[in-house]
Amino acid sequence: MADHELKQIILKMLNAELEAMHYYQQASRFIKDQSACYHFNLLAQEELEHARTFYNIYPDNDLPEFEALAKQIPEQHTTINTLDPKFLYRLNERTALYTALKLEEEMANSLKMKLAELTSPAARAVIENNIESTLGHYELIKEDYQRLFASPASAS
Repeated sequence: MADHELKQIILKMLNAELEAMHYYQQASRFIKDQSACYHFNLLAQEELEHARTFYNIYPDNDLPEFEALAKQIPEQHTTINTLDPKFLYRLNERTALYTALKLEEEMANSLKMKLAELTSPAARAVIENNIESTLGHYELIKEDYQRLFASPASAS
């Protein structure tokens, strides 16, 4: 894989992690359940750390400092930026958790596709760790969703 392609993949993944962080930060304001709110705040921090891992393996020095980059909402056409602002204001726990499940599922699938394209051992290790962490995020959110919204009949 050409160096330019590797840079583009890493930059895309870095922005996706920052996008997820921003989603969790925004959505946590609409979560009333203390445990789910705690998990969203925890996930926001973990997404920030994922972004940092991509930043650290980025093979060039043409990016701003990480802290400045993390404060910016990704400007590309990312999922969070394509959501209708009215949707964000209508978020409730169910929709926030469901959206988070879908975001984590899409991220895991995207990471798996990128992993197949990479030959760099450092980049592969970062992607593999992020896949594992993303699947852990999915399971954590799924547990909150089921705890809050599974009907007693479906819990058996």
